[in-house]
Order: sequence, then C-alpha cells, then structure tokens
Amino acid sequence: MKTTSSIFSRLAGWFKNRVEGEFLLQWIIYIILFVVLIIFITGHPPEMPQWRFYGTILALALLLVLNILWQTWARTKPAELYTPLHNWGFLLVSTGLLLAAVWMGGLYNAVVLLFMLCSQATILLGIWPEGLIFCLINMAGWLVVFRMMGADKQAMISFATSLGIGILFVSFLSILLDRYSRQTRRAEGLLLELQAANARLEVAHQNEKELAIAEERVRLARDIHDGLGHHLTVLSIQLQAADKLVTRNPQAATEAIQLSRAEAQAALEEVRHSVSMMRESPAETQPLPEVLSNLVKDFGQRTGLRTNFEQTGSPVELSPFARQTLFRTVQESLTNATRHGKGIQEIGVHLEYLPGMVRLVVKDDGQPPEAVPDRQPGYGLVGLRERVDQLGGSIHSGPCQTGGFEVEVSIPLQEVAHDPGSAG
Repeated sequence: MKTTSSIFSRLAGWFKNRVEGEFLLQWIIYIILFVVLIIFITGHPPEMPQWRFYGTILALALLLVLNILWQTWARTKPAELYTPLHNWGFLLVSTGLLLAAVWMGGLYNAVVLLFMLCSQATILLGIWPEGLIFCLINMAGWLVVFRMMGADKQAMISFATSLGIGILFVSFLSILLDRYSRQTRRAEGLLLELQAANARLEVAHQNEKELAIAEERVRLARDIHDGLGHHLTVLSIQLQAADKLVTRNPQAATEAIQLSRAEAQAALEEVRHSVSMMRESPAETQPLPEVLSNLVKDFGQRTGLRTNFEQTGSPVELSPFARQTLFRTVQESLTNATRHGKGIQEIGVHLEYLPGMVRLVVKDDGQPPEAVPDRQPGYGLVGLRERVDQLGGSIHSGPCQTGGFEVEVSIPLQEVAHDPGSAG
C-alpha cells in the first residue's frame, strides 16, 4: 500500500513539474505536432506523390524530435555554453522544417504551427525587437509558401491580416504565461528561503533560551557557593572553638554554640532563598504589581523591617522576560539589603509606568555598604544588568544623596513587547 502511494506521489510530482509555465507550453507543442502528424497520415489526398507524403512526415517528425531534444538540452545545459545564437539556430531550423512540411503536404490550414513557433520565439528572444523580427520572418515565409500554392492577391491580404492578429495574440499570451511561471518559481523559492530562515530562527531562539537558563543556573550556583559556603565556614570555626572551650570556659563555649546556631539558621535561610528562586516565578502567571506587592509584604514579615510598595501610572502588558527581570530586581535588592546593609529600618519599592517607559526603584534608609577597593559587583547585580541590557534598558545602584542605598531600573516600553530570552 505504501509502495503504491509512493509511486502515485512521485508521478504527481513529476506531472506537476511539467505542467507549469513554459513546460506546459512545451507539452502543448508536442501534442499539436503529434496530432498534425496523425491527421496528415490518415487524411492526406490519395493522389499525393510519394516523395511529398514521406517528405512531409519526415519534416514533421524531425520538428517534433528537435523540440524534444532542444528542451532536454536547454534544461540541463551549462550556463556558459548557452548563447542567443542557440535560440536563433533552433528557431530558424524549426521554421525551415515547418515550411517544408507545409509546402510538401499542403498543410496551409495548420496555421497553429506558425503560432507555435511565434510563441517559442517570444519566450526565447523576447517580444521586442528580436521576437517581433522572427515573427515577421516566419509570417513572410508562410505568405511565400501560400503564394506558391496558388493563392490570389485577395486571399493573401486576408491571410496576412489573420496571421498578424493571431501572432500578436499568441505572443502576448506567451509572455504572460512565461512571466506567471517565473513569478511562481520565484514565490516558491522565497517561500523555501522563508521556511529555512524561520527554522534557523527557531533554533537560535531555543539556543538563546537554553543559554539564558544555563546562565541563571550558574548564577544560582555561585550565590549558593558564596552565601552558604560563608555560613558553613563560620559554623565550622565556631563549633571547633566550642569543642576546645567546653571544659576550660563553658561560658565562652555556650556563646560559640549560640553563634553556631545563628549561622546554621542563616545557612538554612540561604538555602530556602536559593531554592525558591529556582522554582517557577509567580511573575510568569500573575500581574506584576500584585506579585511585587506580595513579595515586599512577605519580606517585611520575615525580617521585621518596615516595607511598603507603591505603584503609579496605568499598568501595561509586559513580556514574560520583562516581568521576570523586574521581579528579580526587587528580589535581589531586598536580599542584598539584608545581607550587606547596616541600620536599615525601612525599605520602599516604587513601580512607575511612564509614557514609553517602566521604572522601578528599590530604596532603603540604612547606611551604604563600605567601599572596598577593586571590589567586583555581586553575581546577582551582574545577572540583573545582563537582563536589563537585553531589554534595551538601564540599571543604576549606589548610595542616595539623602542617605540609604538605591537600585533603579528603567526599561523602554517598545522593548518589553518582545521576549529576548528565557524568563528563568
């Protein structure tokens, strides 16, 4: 069953490729020549001399074979071997064979063969000026043969008029058919190119998402290493001190154990924070103002700090990547405030929708962290900067003139409509 279906599919493809544009015209020429040949063989006058009968058959057969060979060669020829002289040679030989067949066989009613040659000339040479010159030569040859067959002056004028009108019609029809065929092939080529480009774009987009996910995992791994590693190191030192002081100085050992408990709790919070960041973010499914408000509220409840969230302007629809970037900005800023800030009593988050821009500010009232020469920005801020850069925005962080520390992100709205990467 599959074999039969495959055969029919191949036949359909083969047939389709040969009934479009100039291929369709060529098949029509083959059919016309074959039909004219059969009609002549079955309907020639009995008194026709043998040399005329066989000569006409030979001329028509050679004309049919010449067309088949020409089309086969023209489709497979090297471009550097093909010149306009080849077209003229093919057309003039075809004209000679056709006129010989018309004269020997008295085929003056088979004027459709003249139109066939004019159609070929129009496609091969163009309608102006070479195509028109060939059509006039062909028309003159037919009139000469028609005169040799005994036509009078009046019949010649009528025949010439009919030939001229028919040649014009066939020439323009052939041009339209050829242009339609070329446009069809061009459109099919563009469609294939578009499909290939779309496939490459899909692959690139998928690679970009995978890269963004990998970068996010690396950032989380570094955060876990730096935060959790620090706490575990301090915990190990304190436990070693407690072990040494437990007999000599029980009070100091108790203090070391209490510090160890605090460090263990801090390490646990660090792990919870990192795990929560690896889960699906609520920014992907909930309105951004609601997500940020809940995040700020929960943070205040966990830390005991005063927190507030404010949103101004009319919310607009943002891409998942833009929402996730703003969510991560608040999350990272709150974490950094508790990790590095001093004397913080209150943290405020302000989300502002402006014409053409969305702006986010996270500000605390504590003392800014001490400046350390040659200190590199944390991995969290580096990751946020990369995200914001992808959206065509800007990010600034540092001490405020009025005191405290501030992180500000601005993203143009014309950029947040796309999703340049994974929201992970």
